[in-house]
Amino acid sequence: MTVVASIPNRASLWAALLLSGLCAGAGLFLALHYPLSAPAAVGVWLAVALAALRWWPRTPALLLGLLPIVGFAPWSGWISFEELDLLVLACAAGGYAGVALRLAPQQERAPAWRHMLVYSPLVLLLLTLFGASLLLALQRGIADAGGFVFGWYQGYHEPMNSLRLSKSFFLVALLLPLWKQAGASRPGELSRALLWGMVLALAGCCLAAIWERHAFTGLLDFSTDYRSTALFWEMHVGGAALDGCLALTAPFAVLALLRARTPAQFMAMMLLAMLTAYVCLTTFSRGVYLAVPLGLATLVLLRGGQRRRAIRVAGANTAPLMSVPPAAKLGGLLLAAAFVGAAALMFGSSGYRGLLALLGAMLVLLIMPASLWLPSTGQRVTAVLAGGALAALLSGACLALSMAVPKAAYATYLLALACALFLRWRDKPGQAQPIHACLLTASWFWLLAGVVTVADYWGGPIARWDAFRPLLLLTLLWPLMLMRPALWPFKAQGIPGWRDRGLLFGGLLLAASVISALAGGAYLRDRVSNWRQDLQVRFDHWNEGLAMLQTPQDWLLGKGAGRFVANHFFTGPAAQHTGDYRLKSGTDGRFYLVLSGGKHVLGYGELFRVSQRIAPPQGEVLLRARVRATQDVSLQAEICERHLLYIQNCLGGVLGAKAKPGEWQELSLPLGRAPAMGGAWYAPRLISFAIAMNQPGSVAEIAALRLSDVSGRELLANADFSDGMAHWFFSSDRHHLPWHAKSLGLHVLLEQGLIGVALLTLLVLLALWRLSFGRGREHVLAPALVASLLGFLAVGLFDSLIDAPRIGFMFYALLGVGLGLRALPGAVVEKAG
Repeated sequence: MTVVASIPNRASLWAALLLSGLCAGAGLFLALHYPLSAPAAVGVWLAVALAALRWWPRTPALLLGLLPIVGFAPWSGWISFEELDLLVLACAAGGYAGVALRLAPQQERAPAWRHMLVYSPLVLLLLTLFGASLLLALQRGIADAGGFVFGWYQGYHEPMNSLRLSKSFFLVALLLPLWKQAGASRPGELSRALLWGMVLALAGCCLAAIWERHAFTGLLDFSTDYRSTALFWEMHVGGAALDGCLALTAPFAVLALLRARTPAQFMAMMLLAMLTAYVCLTTFSRGVYLAVPLGLATLVLLRGGQRRRAIRVAGANTAPLMSVPPAAKLGGLLLAAAFVGAAALMFGSSGYRGLLALLGAMLVLLIMPASLWLPSTGQRVTAVLAGGALAALLSGACLALSMAVPKAAYATYLLALACALFLRWRDKPGQAQPIHACLLTASWFWLLAGVVTVADYWGGPIARWDAFRPLLLLTLLWPLMLMRPALWPFKAQGIPGWRDRGLLFGGLLLAASVISALAGGAYLRDRVSNWRQDLQVRFDHWNEGLAMLQTPQDWLLGKGAGRFVANHFFTGPAAQHTGDYRLKSGTDGRFYLVLSGGKHVLGYGELFRVSQRIAPPQGEVLLRARVRATQDVSLQAEICERHLLYIQNCLGGVLGAKAKPGEWQELSLPLGRAPAMGGAWYAPRLISFAIAMNQPGSVAEIAALRLSDVSGRELLANADFSDGMAHWFFSSDRHHLPWHAKSLGLHVLLEQGLIGVALLTLLVLLALWRLSFGRGREHVLAPALVASLLGFLAVGLFDSLIDAPRIGFMFYALLGVGLGLRALPGAVVEKAG
């Protein structure tokens, strides 16, 4: 499409151009102060802004798709401002400029009745009131922190934290008019951008989590106490940012899977669904285990309602929709139940090899061709009997070979699998082939026997009998369905064969992953079994939070945005106080770090650490520090392989400083010879240096930290804090409760009071009503939006969520879209997909 621009000719277009300029100014100002590389930040910012200028109706895809992977605080040290702000300002600057200049996508403006986003006066009033409540919370939070003081690197106790936790809603409010305009001129394009933006967000989130698992634990380790964080730096003090992202994005991926039109799209989305299932399992989060199934069940129910209404509205003129007879549903349930039972009984003794062999056999069963039902009943009975006899001979020979030749069990299984796939490929659709039916049946029976052989080779006689009994029942299923064609689940009218088979096989893969996680990992079982104790801990913590509200004004208006951590520090139990840091300036104008230790039990994993990403050290490593203390202090210094919360393969020591008030001490600590660090190139392990106070309640001042290896390289950037906390980051690895309200409702109550809770509740209920029963329910995105919001709220029962700005942005974005979404005329008539 040729891009055509024109000078604004209306006040609204000039206003859009002015807003674009303001966003450009703010965005470039932030980019010029980016700690890692200002020139690179400016270049990337301009590229994003130009992309938004050219394709402004698609900004949701660009923005939402990048959110999970654009958090570089552990490298930059930024937390008050972050890449989210740069990305939103770039999209807003380019997008509003595209609207003002009336580029090509704007020229084909749809009539009012075709607009996708329409906001009622009530919704606009509630959004305005909620924004006002947030502004008041921002003002109260800054006042509670002692007044506004600007700083690029302030922590959670300082006034900039109020801005950090308030900005997500206002960033969404900045973009909603742009998206509303896109919904007026390109409603279909905006819908696709929202859908694929969320799908891309999930893909980025999953790939990051899988890299993390591969690098630091291994993909099949379900016993290590390691919970994935992906690239959500906001989890450096615990929290549920990853959980919230999964709950918000998973329904959109399933919707895209259900709407896939080609085998390639279907396979891509099925792969993403399997990756999502794995990542959900390895969060070890009971909130995710509740929220994601709840959201997906809601999605299926609402989408089913859409399809039933499509049939009623369009009648015979509608393309055939999914129609699965009851007997076929029963057959599908029998197949799934037989697999789940067999996998559950086998996995303990056969392990992953037995499970993979069973999955291969099920794959062959699910792709059995329809031509097998064309021979007469007698011919099918003969095929089963003759095929069983042939399979028995082949299986006996393979079993004997596996006992005599090492690993022959795997080779014979692969041979049986190859034969089955070859016979399936040689099928002649529409032709009755009794001999072919016999051979294909024999190959599948042979393959099932191969599963037993693999189990026996891996786990011995116990595994053989654990596999034999359930597989004997599974063996009977195929003859049953061959004799009773109505039970075969893949005859639904209007559904391509690859589609329903793929969905069922995907369900079997999901079941296999759950079984392997539960049976193969003690940590997951412990997490599930300890829910009562953990819930009581949550109740106690929530009571501590409610105790912060000491006046009627606190209950009505809250304590202020971003003030939970500070208020918990002063009102919560002293035994839970965490460590902290402050960046201060001396009389000479130079910065120094004030580091304090927490008052809780300071186990090695519970230390409050200030850290920096570094390159792998080589040889002997030396730490030099300039420290001042009013009491004897002990500092833990370490170099570890570490992503965010968990450390391994460490090199470290203790740096002691004597009590010398007002006097800087030059200290050095040989850390020893560095081990090999970094991991494989395809799954690198990140390396960080960290310093921590390992005495409860003690305080030290640090003016410089210099780290060098045998080559003389200085491994630390900004070692003297002359650039503030640039490149430095902090974490509280395992002591998380004092950092979060641990409930979405309680978080809003503490920050905005009952007024904020009431307004947000009304907005959520209005969105859910509109999408489930109102004018938006027939929109293709409505089921996914409802599922996302409900899943998010389910996670929010036990975690704050919106205290992570990127997750807050995603939530407010979907809420804003849901409040105005309107189905276009004819949207209810939809082809099966």
